[in-house]
Amino acid sequence: MTQLKVTRLIEEYGLTGIGEELEERWTRERDRSSLRSLAEYFNRELLRKTVENSNSEPLDGEIDNIYRLLTDEDVTSGVRQQARARLKQRNVDVDKIEGDFVTYQSIRTYLREHREATPPDNSRSPEDHRETKQTTIQQLTSRLTTVTEEALTELRNAGNLTLGQFDVVVTVQVHCLDCDSRVSVLELLKQEGCQCE
Repeated sequence: MTQLKVTRLIEEYGLTGIGEELEERWTRERDRSSLRSLAEYFNRELLRKTVENSNSEPLDGEIDNIYRLLTDEDVTSGVRQQARARLKQRNVDVDKIEGDFVTYQSIRTYLREHREATPPDNSRSPEDHRETKQTTIQQLTSRLTTVTEEALTELRNAGNLTLGQFDVVVTVQVHCLDCDSRVSVLELLKQEGCQCE
């Protein structure tokens, strides 16, 4: 049987005790952590270990900020490249660490199959439901970005469009007509709603 990615990374990075911690945070009755928040926590720990192993002690709050710059959809490609360049200056293999980042699906597989854990209530929580919808939206956004990039590149290469180097930025905004708030759909899901009472 192929070793699960999370299991392999725990061994590779020497994250002793993190498996028990992930299980406890996912199965406790009160203040249960979502799979997405557990994946983000796990990824930040991978990043922390990587930075520490490059003989560079991270400053307080620095790992959270670097992780946000590497993964947040609202971060521009220029800012993300600056963050990657700073990590490379610290002898961090950025491509490897980004390739090692896990999804919440990987965490779920690890918890269910390796640790044989189940949440206290088998019914899907509202947070799990939001996470599923968020994943669907992110997949569609990514697909639209790819299709747009390919179409523009093809038109440019055929001489049907004048366009220099470009980035395609796809954002979905939600405008609540009741409270007049306007926010990205991912931010709306993250903050669990708009400004309506």
